Amino acid sequence: MLRLLVTGASGYIGRRFCEVAAERGCEVIVLGPAPSTGKFSHAFAWRLGDEPRPEAFAGIAAVIHLAHSWASDAQNGASSANVNLSGSERLARVAFANNVPRFVFASTTSARSQALNAYGRVKYALEERLLAVPHAAGRMICARIGLVYGGPEEGLYGQLSKLVRFTPILPMTGLDRKVQPIYIDEVVAALLSLAIDPLPRRDGVSAATYVLAGPETITFGNWLRMLRRAHTGKRILLLPIPLWMALFACDLTRLLPFISTVNRERVLGLASTEPMDAALDLAALHLDIDPPMKRLNLLRSDRRRIIVEAIAMLAYVSGKQAPPRAAVARLVRGIERQDAQPLGLPRVVTKCPALLRAFEPLWPSVDHRLTQRLHLAVMVVESMREQFGGRSNIGSLFGQAALEAMAVPFRLLLGQRYT
Repeated sequence: MLRLLVTGASGYIGRRFCEVAAERGCEVIVLGPAPSTGKFSHAFAWRLGDEPRPEAFAGIAAVIHLAHSWASDAQNGASSANVNLSGSERLARVAFANNVPRFVFASTTSARSQALNAYGRVKYALEERLLAVPHAAGRMICARIGLVYGGPEEGLYGQLSKLVRFTPILPMTGLDRKVQPIYIDEVVAALLSLAIDPLPRRDGVSAATYVLAGPETITFGNWLRMLRRAHTGKRILLLPIPLWMALFACDLTRLLPFISTVNRERVLGLASTEPMDAALDLAALHLDIDPPMKRLNLLRSDRRRIIVEAIAMLAYVSGKQAPPRAAVARLVRGIERQDAQPLGLPRVVTKCPALLRAFEPLWPSVDHRLTQRLHLAVMVVESMREQFGGRSNIGSLFGQAALEAMAVPFRLLLGQRYT
């Protein structure tokens, strides 16, 4: 079994990487904060800038370095005081000193020396630093990742999704900039390939840098329109504004309540992005990238299924067949932050929510997806108790006890289905 050491495992890409790597039969070791999914075998306490413990590298086939400190970018820019620079270089040196055969560094397509945002300049400087580390030749891989979408609504994808849902009219800068969207599972598949598969060779030598981005470019404006259509089924009117005005709006979001804060770094990154040729690298890694519209149509279908399942779960935990729309919206938002994938409940269960009892495990675990979502549903019901109203009477309690006894055999048989 291959052992992989992952930093940034609790982040947007890192959490999904751990899940897929574990499903592929890899043993995942986490360096730093652990993901909530539990798809790892051990976690070592660490943060960027710390000296990693040598035992963390025992038997490791590859390090996948996804961790990044946005706070240090904001405080120190691309100066040598940025912990991303010193911490990542220290991590690579210790990894190679402990004979790790491969180190995959998550960079970005916005990495360049003259990038408008510190993130792009730091990633560019890190590429140069890491490739110059002793013993890095043939072992250090820099993965330049494009505009990632899909999965939980986090990171830039989460911010853009919330913006296009928030209003039908959106002032935005950089609408004509070319972007290269790539689905999160496609990024994870590419990173796994770079970590564990034989590296493709160019002119007889292994490449040190790979572009993991959509091979076809689209304008940022069209990307926002596609997101709006996928999330709401409606159109959006985009108003072009200069960069300074967009940055001022970012500053306002930090002051106004009930509005998601938009990071200036992300806006600057979009404003300075330039397309990169990804087709050859993707072909060398044997990866087929689906068109974003196809993926977004699937996401739209998945969201409808999540809504149907949310209604069933709220009806199940509350006893109300028609839960309030506000409660459904709140539960859907919680699910999208947590997982963003439908469970795939049978149609008969969504029609008759009481049957959910047959799928609840007798011994719940943190990895059981149905248990997690039912817990969210209970929290929503408790937070909106007045809107649900009513309490169970004695007769219904006796009925529930009888159903509980009848459900035990089914729970033993079906209770692990959604682990």
